[in-house]
Amino acid sequence: MTGMNTAVNAKSPYITGQFNHALFLQFAIYAGIVILIAIAATLFVSRFRANVANGSSPFASGPVAAEPRARRLLRIGFGAIWVLDGLLQLQPQMVLGLPTDVVSPTVSSAPSWFVGWVTFGTNAWLRHPVTAASATVWLQLGLGLWLIVANRGWLSRSAGIVSGAWALTVWIFGNGMGGLFVAPISWMTGAPGAVLFYGLAGIAIALSIERLRRPRFALWSSRLTAIGLTYFAILQAWPGRGFWNGGTSKSPGTLPAMAQSMGSVTQPAFASSIQHWFFSFTLTWSWLYNALIVITLATVALCFFSNKAKYMKWATTGYVVVAIVNWVLVQDFAIFGGMGTDLNSMIPSVLFVVAVYLLVSETEHAGLEIPVLNQDPEKVYARAVGTTAAVALCLLGAVPMALVGILPGTSSDLAEASTNSVQSLSTTAPDFTLTNQNGQKISLASLRGNTVVLSFLDPVCTNDCPVEAQQMRIASEQLGPNSKTVFVAVNTNPLFRSQATLRTFTSEEGLSSFSSWEYLTGSVGELQSVWNSYAVGVQLESGGGMVAHAEPIYVISPTGQLTSTWTAVVGASSLNTVLSQSGVALIVSQVKKAQ
Repeated sequence: MTGMNTAVNAKSPYITGQFNHALFLQFAIYAGIVILIAIAATLFVSRFRANVANGSSPFASGPVAAEPRARRLLRIGFGAIWVLDGLLQLQPQMVLGLPTDVVSPTVSSAPSWFVGWVTFGTNAWLRHPVTAASATVWLQLGLGLWLIVANRGWLSRSAGIVSGAWALTVWIFGNGMGGLFVAPISWMTGAPGAVLFYGLAGIAIALSIERLRRPRFALWSSRLTAIGLTYFAILQAWPGRGFWNGGTSKSPGTLPAMAQSMGSVTQPAFASSIQHWFFSFTLTWSWLYNALIVITLATVALCFFSNKAKYMKWATTGYVVVAIVNWVLVQDFAIFGGMGTDLNSMIPSVLFVVAVYLLVSETEHAGLEIPVLNQDPEKVYARAVGTTAAVALCLLGAVPMALVGILPGTSSDLAEASTNSVQSLSTTAPDFTLTNQNGQKISLASLRGNTVVLSFLDPVCTNDCPVEAQQMRIASEQLGPNSKTVFVAVNTNPLFRSQATLRTFTSEEGLSSFSSWEYLTGSVGELQSVWNSYAVGVQLESGGGMVAHAEPIYVISPTGQLTSTWTAVVGASSLNTVLSQSGVALIVSQVKKAQ
């Protein structure tokens, strides 16, 4: 039995250093790519200008269909939001905190089938967290710039496709489908999820201009928006969901409790003050604020269902005002506290609602006639160069992100971010002589020439020790038969010291056939001497045969020098599997360093 549970430290200095190092190297790679693009553009520019002067520009310079205002708003607006999201991903806590502290708690009360989907995504991230986190930064920055720079043609529509695909992936695996399976579902708190609006915007950008200008497309866009708003208005108005009641300061209702929680988050003083005020306000007036939200959603839904721009104009204005107020009061600006991943749902929903209004308005005035404009060839060329650079940045993140889910093995990053990180050592390992599971005398000195992984295990333990033994077995397999590594475990149970007990444990863990496995025991005095030499505290537990003991792992070089030590990484709850895999990777990496 272990004396502690391994916890993951999202602020681990090791992880921060690894993350910064990865970002620096990747930025250096991208800088080299941009230099090559700049050189190619410089070599091409003189020829380009000569072609323009001769009227034979390789880029279209004649009349083209004007971009609808709705599309331009979605493209530039969500492009800017993707850039902001990419910058928010630079927060060091995102590397491990995003899957463990943001995503997993969000879906903890969701149906088991859905939790399984999300767990698949978080585990894929945690197997290679530094790679996933740095890839997300470049992917979102590149995607945002791509949307902003590419304003027409297949490159622009491709940006919409990529944006929509990535957004829907994040919505499912990272956003928990906006909390649609976690009660109480509420428009106020973020349903149906900010990233769903990113996805819908991406789909709209990917469509042709001709399709966007069809009256039927505008009609369905406005009415589907109305249906969605009606759904959330009904949910918000439904009695018994907690939004009408303020409660008391000791037992606050849903809204006051939320404001109280938000007010305790580390953030600028002005934001905290707003939350403290909103807490006091909603204790008495929760019903009034909830009524404002219900009336706004229902009214906007009615106006949008009419598909008449003159009604939708005022409804859109009201929606924008109420959404921004809700973003401040309920969603608390969404980006403070060190773990803000995006602006939450209000700002994206505002962009979406305004875009639907513009779509209907423009269709009413223009009908099927598509306005045209002339292009400036030099601007077209500049956009082409900028788009190339943006796509390169996007690929810098997209390629490793696509590989994260299929990369074999697990990095040691998660293990090294556990509460007890790896300590480097450079002293001679204290020698000892004990008896292995087969009755042979084994001394540490006799193992010189091999790298030794030294652990301390209880043979009757039923929780952590078997996990550690399996980590040793898998690490031995990964290192291979030619690694000259011996895995030595010292018995920590003074009550169960027989060789038969050790052989039973060895057999149950599938280690009997491993020639590199030595499980050692001895008299209580001999064991106590080894425990003292390696700082292993052992305490008998009342009732039962297991003991509470420290679980250090030491790596000893072929010359007998201690090179590193850490507390065994076995994990807790849903992190068990990935933590154990990361623990194996940590053993393998430290052995290779010692050889």
